[in-house]
Amino acid sequence: MREETAVGGSLGLLCSTELDGLGDQLPVRVLERELRERLGDWRITPLARQAHSHRADGGLGATPLSSVGPDDFHLIVVSPSGPLEIAEVPGNAVAVAVRTGGKAGLRVLSTRDEGPDVVPNVGVLADRLVEPAVLTARVQHLRQLGRLPEHRYLVLHVTASTPLARLRPAVAKAAELLAIDHVVVLPTGVKPEDTGWPTMPHDAVVEDRLAVIANAAAVVAGDEHVAAAAQAFGRTWVLFDPKGADRAAVEQFGSADQVVTAPSRLVTAMRRALKVERSAKAVRLLDDHLNAVARLAEEAFARTGGVEPRVALLAAENQALRKAHRQLHARLIAEREAVVEHMLSRSGDIGPDLATERRLHADLAARHRDVLAALAAERAELAAMRSTKLYRWTRLPRVVYGKLRGR
Repeated sequence: MREETAVGGSLGLLCSTELDGLGDQLPVRVLERELRERLGDWRITPLARQAHSHRADGGLGATPLSSVGPDDFHLIVVSPSGPLEIAEVPGNAVAVAVRTGGKAGLRVLSTRDEGPDVVPNVGVLADRLVEPAVLTARVQHLRQLGRLPEHRYLVLHVTASTPLARLRPAVAKAAELLAIDHVVVLPTGVKPEDTGWPTMPHDAVVEDRLAVIANAAAVVAGDEHVAAAAQAFGRTWVLFDPKGADRAAVEQFGSADQVVTAPSRLVTAMRRALKVERSAKAVRLLDDHLNAVARLAEEAFARTGGVEPRVALLAAENQALRKAHRQLHARLIAEREAVVEHMLSRSGDIGPDLATERRLHADLAARHRDVLAALAAERAELAAMRSTKLYRWTRLPRVVYGKLRGR
């Protein structure tokens, strides 16, 4: 494995990666992808407030915050799924989408002149995280395993506090309204009670959860994070929020008509959600915010005096890449010729014909070389004759004689 070295700076991502919800695992992956695209050669390290022990993240490792020193990172980006209760984050930190809770020791960045310092949920960028071909392949695998039906389905996202027994009849009516025959339960945290509907594992990895949401005809979300992912993939969605805890967050990328507090209003909200036009404003706000975060990181790195060494390292890396590309090109050509020769040598029927054609081609090439050599000798002899004094002095008589012969 190639040793990872930071040609640029070092950035930490403090999210809720030690928990197993989509809102705990998705932000760190989205932020890592977006900031790496903006910062390029920086070393980006996920951080966790607690020991990283769960297995629902697909193998993502995170460094506990307790082992981080104030000088380990040029900047720490903080974006937990819930209220931030940490008294102080070591070093230089900036918050992304922090809504409530303590903010001591944090600088909350705002890219707007006025209004709250909160930006939309980073889940609205989830469609950039995984290639569509990967999502399609995962959907096919889940269908082979019996986790997803073959036809259109509605996703019901449930949490530990979701009143599934009360919600189930309303979800069935919503599916009937949309002419959907199947409902798939997508749990967070704990395994839900049996509903008779296909149920995803409660510890499914992020890519599988996104594949289920991206392929759904409609989504009933239990929190803002699943709603944001459904918004990213352009799905019809409704948020069931009986306590109103996520309404303000959802209205930053969705409509108030898509939020319900009682099961009896779910069908009406789903009908209204069909008419809601998707807006790109939340994506633009997030892009502007992340651009500002990247600028802060570059400024923090510049204050350490690492800009000039970075330019030299980038130039050296660029030169090494060019050399590697040239070598790779030569190797590909050689391997292609070797493969062609190998295939032709093993083809039984055309082998003798090919050998005959090659022999004839070699004979023609030899004759061509002989003709070129004779032509070159004759041209050299003619040039030597033309350079003699006799040839030059007799030029005029020869011209007159040629004209007389022409008559």
